[in-house]
Amino acid sequence: MQHTADCLSVSAIVRLVFPLNWSVQSSSLGVGFMSFITILLVVTTTVIMVVPVIAFRSAIVNHSRCRRPSSSWLVARYDVNVNAENALGKNDISSTIQIKRNISMVIQSLLGEGRLNDAVSELLSWERTRRRRDDDDDDDDGHNEEEIPASIYHAILEACCKEPKQRRQKVNNQYDDDNSNMILAEKVLQSMKEMSIVTTHAHETLISGYARRSGQWEDALRTLEDMETFLASSSSSDSKISGIAGVVNNASKNVYRRVLVSLTKSHQYNEMNTLLTKMRRLNIPPDLYTYNTLLKICADSSTSWKEGLSLLSQCQREPSVTPDIITYTTAMRGCARGRQAKKALELFHAAQDLGLQLDVYIYTIAMDACVKEGGEKWREDALLLFDEMSKSGIEPSEVTYGVAIAACGNDWERALDLIDQMRYNNMRINTIVYNSAIAALSRAARAGSSRQQQQQHQHKLQKQQQHPTLMDVLWEKTLHLMKCMEDEDVRRDSFTYSSAIGTCGAVGQWEEAVNLIQTMKTDDARPNRVAYTSAISACARASQWDSANELFNLMKSDGFQPDLVSYNALIGAGMNSNKHVEVYNLWHEMCQMNDSENVSPDIVTLTEVIATLDKAPGEANRERVDKIFSEAVSRGLVLREDSLDTLFEVDLSSMSLPVARAACRFIFRQVVEKSRSEESDINDLSLITGPSRLREYVREVLRDELKPPVYCTVPTSGKGTLVIKRQVMTNYLRGQII
Repeated sequence: MQHTADCLSVSAIVRLVFPLNWSVQSSSLGVGFMSFITILLVVTTTVIMVVPVIAFRSAIVNHSRCRRPSSSWLVARYDVNVNAENALGKNDISSTIQIKRNISMVIQSLLGEGRLNDAVSELLSWERTRRRRDDDDDDDDGHNEEEIPASIYHAILEACCKEPKQRRQKVNNQYDDDNSNMILAEKVLQSMKEMSIVTTHAHETLISGYARRSGQWEDALRTLEDMETFLASSSSSDSKISGIAGVVNNASKNVYRRVLVSLTKSHQYNEMNTLLTKMRRLNIPPDLYTYNTLLKICADSSTSWKEGLSLLSQCQREPSVTPDIITYTTAMRGCARGRQAKKALELFHAAQDLGLQLDVYIYTIAMDACVKEGGEKWREDALLLFDEMSKSGIEPSEVTYGVAIAACGNDWERALDLIDQMRYNNMRINTIVYNSAIAALSRAARAGSSRQQQQQHQHKLQKQQQHPTLMDVLWEKTLHLMKCMEDEDVRRDSFTYSSAIGTCGAVGQWEEAVNLIQTMKTDDARPNRVAYTSAISACARASQWDSANELFNLMKSDGFQPDLVSYNALIGAGMNSNKHVEVYNLWHEMCQMNDSENVSPDIVTLTEVIATLDKAPGEANRERVDKIFSEAVSRGLVLREDSLDTLFEVDLSSMSLPVARAACRFIFRQVVEKSRSEESDINDLSLITGPSRLREYVREVLRDELKPPVYCTVPTSGKGTLVIKRQVMTNYLRGQII
């Protein structure tokens, strides 16, 4: 009708624009032509004026009728408001049910968009509104129809209690705070209790949420006890809860397992054992999977091997549980991490005695326990296990070969033979395996170098003919392994280079050691303190002070604070290069450091510093030695107060010759000071040296360096002791007074 009126209005306008007399006066143009023009004008005017009017009116009508937002949860919220307005003032059950459905849609949409706080707010707001309506209405009919399904509560709880990593995938910042989400979950569970719709699933979800979070084992235990109380009460009451077991012993074992895992990860072993006892009392004893899970957590810690053995003992006593090979292997792994090789081997043999099918994993763990224990005997046991496994027809894995190579110690030939076996079996040799072989070469080189130094003054011909050949072989094998790593695209890490540099130092290839430090920087293996120290030691062995000092400063510039080993390596370079001033300054630098820097001189430092200054000529260097020795005594490095030494009986047997020389001067100065203060009587002085070269060296020092000379005797019953008689001591003291 409105459209017709618009058309009539247009016709009126046309009649005003084109009056009838104009048509009559223009009859000469022809009636047909004028009719055509008239119709064309009418249509054009209608399109121009009517269509915009209709479109404008339609827009106004649509805008006034509904402004539905684009977001799904806002659309659902709009529908809630519309239905609430429709139900206002009348008892419209269908509208109320629709409101409930729309509220559920709102919450589900908010959860889907990651708006967890808003979802809980909507839920709690609906509950407050419903309570007010119930208070105003004495009739309880329709109460059940207004309840939101328990599944909505469960959805909110599950969103709150998800793994932290899962929630952080959401963009919304509401998912970043674990504590706030668990607080929301507590509110939802409390609301379910007030609405009498709490379920076992709701408790279990909250317990799982707490159990997943580190340090919240107390909340998990509290909620578990709350669930047990709820289940116990529901078994004797008529509630509206759906899906409840009704008795405690029908609760899911999974929720108990999660709490046990949380307690074990938090090292709450007393609480863990208490809960295990409770499970047995409730007739839901832990199964094998539970024990294996808890044992795995204990095995991941190097300090929980005792708790792991306790769990294994409980598992063995559990009537319905029989430990399997996984149980014993996991318990052994904990012993291996705790360096308890004896316990690990006892479990290994127990598994054998039970007739369990031994596999490559239990053999590998047993070998690893022996290697971690350390010592030649344990390494031999590891290799015996490797041979036993091969004889039993069990194929070693790559990890097994790696452990076996690590067990070789300095038996580099066996280590390289195992590498060849891996290649023959087409096994990939990783960085750890290569590092173990290179470390075996490095240990062999250091051992050979030590023997070479010990025999240098006795077997010069042997040193020239045999040791250089062995050292060259070790060095060539090391270079070959590093080249294989490069060709096979196996990453060479800091340990690889540190071991290779250690071989350099032992065989005297100090230039190669310095070059390897530079190579590390280009090979994406940043030099660490160990690598720098090994290179400094290599330079020290070759008496290359300048290169060692340059590496020492380069280590500092790279951000590594030198430790005691680094300082001792540099002091060793100074000792071999006769840099007595530099070594003396290094001693004072170490003494002036704070305790927090963990650098304090030890007996090695003292021995090398005194050896360096002892070789330097001049009275000034002798005074420096005496000063350093006195400071070493005050630091407890030598002549400790808690030792068996007394003023007139001193043990020098563990000292080097230069240190023993300084000790003699220090002892006689102490005797002079005590005699002048009349704090003690003069007795025979006994110096314990052992029946070695040290005894004659000390006799020479006492005779040639003390003024007046001091002569001593060797008792018939004590060949390793020098005795200065009381009369000789008295004469010496008189000479000091004069």
